[in-house]
Amino acid sequence: MQKVDKVLGIVSMLLFTALLLVVIIQILSRYFPYDFIWTEELSRYLFVYSIVTSAPLALRKQEFIRVDLLIEKLPAHVRKVYESVVGVLIFVFSLVLFIYAVQFTNLGTDFYAPTLGFSMAYAYASVPLLAILLMIYSVVSIIDQFRDEPQKEKEEQL
Repeated sequence: MQKVDKVLGIVSMLLFTALLLVVIIQILSRYFPYDFIWTEELSRYLFVYSIVTSAPLALRKQEFIRVDLLIEKLPAHVRKVYESVVGVLIFVFSLVLFIYAVQFTNLGTDFYAPTLGFSMAYAYASVPLLAILLMIYSVVSIIDQFRDEPQKEKEEQL
């Protein structure tokens, strides 16, 4: 999973960097006679896909916003069970999301992006991709809860 984490991290950075460049082009185009009307649409798709590739990493590293005041007070074994239940709920949600997202993606085959001209199925495919990644990473986070602590700390240092 470390290699998958690294690939997702690199893809997330590339997508976010591309997003920044497109937004800079959009801002600069206001001061020049050239009008880049595609920048708004492309920035939206880049933003969505950067979230798709970074959300599973946030799930694995437990970096989502959460109130853990009470959770930190629980004994370690109860906290592990709690985190595992949360992982199962995320898996179930992702499974339901995937089923409906495939139907949603199929709707996009008949539509095309207004300024970029590609099939909207590519844009809509972000939802099933997110669902698949969240399913995988929810299982991994459950496994991580019950793994050896020294091994876990060693991986976090990498």
